[in-house]
Amino acid sequence: MDTLGVIATVIVVIATAVATQIGESIRQWLIENVVDPFGQFLIEKLVKPVGQWLGYSFHYSSNIDNMKKQAEKLGELRERVKHSVDAGIGTCGENKADVNRCLENVNVIMGKVRKVLEDVAKAKMKCCYGICLNLKLRHELSKKAKKIAKDIDEVLENGGFDKVSTMDYMSFNSRMSTLNGLMVALGDVNINMIGVWGMPGAGKTTLVKEVAWQAKEEKLFDEVAMAAVMQSPDLRRIQGEIADMLDLKFDVETVPGRAIRLRERLKRNKKVLVIIDDIWNKLDLEAIGIPCNGCKILLTFRDRGILSCEMNTQKNFELDILSPDEAWSLFEKIAGDSLKDTNLRSIATQVVEVCAGLPLALVTVATALKNKSLFEWEDALQQLRRPSPVHFTGMQAAIYSKIELSYKHLGSPMVKSFFLLCGQMDSTIYYRDLLKYCFGLCLFPSICTLEEARNKVSTLIRNLKDSCLLLEDPHTRDYVRMHDLVRDVAILIAKAENMFSMRNDDPVKWPDEDALKMCTSISVLARDIHELPDGLVCPKLKLLLVHGRDQDFKISETFFKGMRELKVLDLTEMRLSSLPSLINLLTNLQTLCLDQCVLKDIAVIGELKNLEILSLIHSEFTQLPQEIGLLTHLRLLDLSYCTKLEVIPPNVLSNLKQLEELYVRDSFTQWELEGVNNERASLAELKHLSLLTTLEVNIPNANMLPKNLLFKKLKRYQIFIGDVWDQFSKSESSRALKFKLNSSFELERGIKMLLSGIEELCLDELKGVKSIISELDSKGFQQLKHLHVQNNSEMKYIILSKGLGIADVVFPVLEIFSLKNMINLEEICHGQIPLTSFGNLSIVKVEHCEKLKFIFSSSIAKSLSQLQTLEIRECSIMGAIVEKEEGRIEDRDMKLFPDFPQLRRFLLHCLPKLMSFLSTQNSDIIDAEEVIPESELNFRLPILHEQVH
Repeated sequence: MDTLGVIATVIVVIATAVATQIGESIRQWLIENVVDPFGQFLIEKLVKPVGQWLGYSFHYSSNIDNMKKQAEKLGELRERVKHSVDAGIGTCGENKADVNRCLENVNVIMGKVRKVLEDVAKAKMKCCYGICLNLKLRHELSKKAKKIAKDIDEVLENGGFDKVSTMDYMSFNSRMSTLNGLMVALGDVNINMIGVWGMPGAGKTTLVKEVAWQAKEEKLFDEVAMAAVMQSPDLRRIQGEIADMLDLKFDVETVPGRAIRLRERLKRNKKVLVIIDDIWNKLDLEAIGIPCNGCKILLTFRDRGILSCEMNTQKNFELDILSPDEAWSLFEKIAGDSLKDTNLRSIATQVVEVCAGLPLALVTVATALKNKSLFEWEDALQQLRRPSPVHFTGMQAAIYSKIELSYKHLGSPMVKSFFLLCGQMDSTIYYRDLLKYCFGLCLFPSICTLEEARNKVSTLIRNLKDSCLLLEDPHTRDYVRMHDLVRDVAILIAKAENMFSMRNDDPVKWPDEDALKMCTSISVLARDIHELPDGLVCPKLKLLLVHGRDQDFKISETFFKGMRELKVLDLTEMRLSSLPSLINLLTNLQTLCLDQCVLKDIAVIGELKNLEILSLIHSEFTQLPQEIGLLTHLRLLDLSYCTKLEVIPPNVLSNLKQLEELYVRDSFTQWELEGVNNERASLAELKHLSLLTTLEVNIPNANMLPKNLLFKKLKRYQIFIGDVWDQFSKSESSRALKFKLNSSFELERGIKMLLSGIEELCLDELKGVKSIISELDSKGFQQLKHLHVQNNSEMKYIILSKGLGIADVVFPVLEIFSLKNMINLEEICHGQIPLTSFGNLSIVKVEHCEKLKFIFSSSIAKSLSQLQTLEIRECSIMGAIVEKEEGRIEDRDMKLFPDFPQLRRFLLHCLPKLMSFLSTQNSDIIDAEEVIPESELNFRLPILHEQVH
């Protein structure tokens, strides 16, 4: 190398000397033909390689650091993709095999990274012992690092990982709202234990892995570690998974010893997030080595009960199923070009409907059917609609096995039986039906009363909701729902337990003779059923449920002959001219439901002497048979919504002395006065029902109320008195009173005692009462959620506390408050009440209150942090919405306007004297005479915060 350098120098010197002696042309010729070619040769072969060689050495540190940064990016992306594939989410536009090949390529690159870093570490070790890192080794490591960084750049740019990102899945509103809530909770210093729960396959694992990634990106934590627990927790494996992500090497073998090391490691750095995924039972975090107060902990469960009660989480998030639009969007992204075929698209909509918003099902099915033919799509749809446990495909197994595990984990045989019973019913389940079936089947052997059974049913429903095997109904609390795929699993399991079911889309096909002999339950919900067989020999049958779909049915006389052990019979939505006389063979029958039926002659029911529950909801018949009075063991009689019922014979109800629950709501109203005519039932018969705990009844006129009617044991009631209430006005409250009374003394007839625990109260023309508090309830209606007062000409105040010194918080849980046609009402509250009164109020509506000058005092307004709707109409002298109370200590430092942070709807209509929102010391709202033009209203409203539309 040195020799070549000397030669080059000599040539340049000679060429220069010659050039001075000869002409310019010869000099130029020598440079172009001798010096330049040889110099270029030296640059290419000598100078560049030397410079490059030295460059690798000089840029050693920067190349190594750049490789490490690029490797971190690739590692994070690899984890996200791997997690999305493991969870079955996010493989949009890519086959899983392609994704796995990409992951294998990444693993090779990461292996090279590790090898370089190991060599760097070894080199540093040698330097520590006095041996300097030589130039050759620096050159080699730097060169490798630069090459690896370039390879990583190519993978990040062209590797196709954007196609398998979970972001398409996480972008849905239902997921983003939960994700955002989790991120806020993670940033809250007062919260260290957070839970996520949802049904199997809802995407909990995908969600928390996305949380982990975002937490790193936003630098909320220095380190994030994650481990899966699964059904059978292995503490040693869990410790290992967490330790690996923290680069912790255990120097001990026992679980307690490793727990000590892990605890020390986690406490060393306060900014650590530990995610524990898929917990089935209570998990001892301390035994693993996770300090409950030393780091932030995120847990996922299928069971909400364990989450909040056993693990003591401070903030919980439910991950629900996807909306129909979100479900289709996810399915469409995964299925890709397959859906361009219009024939496939029509089948796909049905497939998505069957998947019912469950991400696991949507992803599994879309991946399995991608690029498949029409007949394969149709076959898959049939499998999903009528799954067979004998021929489970991989697609079905992936979905159903997760749900079946949740069933097996229920533990208690009673809870499992209850779950299977729910599966025999429709996907939307009426709460009261569950009570009727369970009591009739004697599902709870140690329970004697309907009240006890009701509590047990509520507990079991809560258990199944906590396990995500039952869902809340979004519209009413009277129903619960079972996800269609969960119900499929329930039906499959029930079949192995000799419980037979025909669903809505099943053809009518009864079990064969041998199967019928073993059947304990038959549920027929098929749409095309038109008749029942002449007879079924089912000696073990306990429950028979048939929905007739409003068809004319004639039941054979011999139909019930072979099912003498029957305990529950439900024939719904049938047109029955009569019931077979041999129904009296059903001596063990406890529950009979003939709901939504057109009935004629049903007198034979009176022969079912052991019957305890009789339900005729929404059925058409004009007269309740006198023979019903013979059912002396009857505990529940449900005549709700029997709008054509005109006659309940006298003494029928009074004979039913064991009756615990009576429902006559929106049904029979032609009660007779006590001691008059004796052609129909009177309300006086209720005096004989000393065990009554539930009553729903319409009473058109307060004069029908008998004297001394007391309800000592009543716990649930909907009693509507008067002709002003819409016959079908729905009430969600379990304790509701709506009445129109001529005078206040009528309240003493057994009604006033119900006010103390009431949830909904509607008053019309209550004469003789000038205030609700304190005349109706001096304790402030502690459980009242809905108060409506109308058409009262005598009431001056809703609350009269002046001079009475009310100490209790008034209306602490009231949510809806409305006033209408209260022509002499002067103030809602006269006098002072505790500051936290009205604290839960969300809706206020005031209409046609001619003497009302303002709605709230400023002290009350300060408590209305939950107010969402405020509507005020036709109040002719109202000058302000809120009146500032002068001299009250609590109001001296009050802001100019009260803060209503939740207000979303604000309506003002026909308020001619309104001057401002808040009255001030100088405003005279009482004597205001002129009508203020709208343009001059003093309505600068900072309370609105731009959220009112």
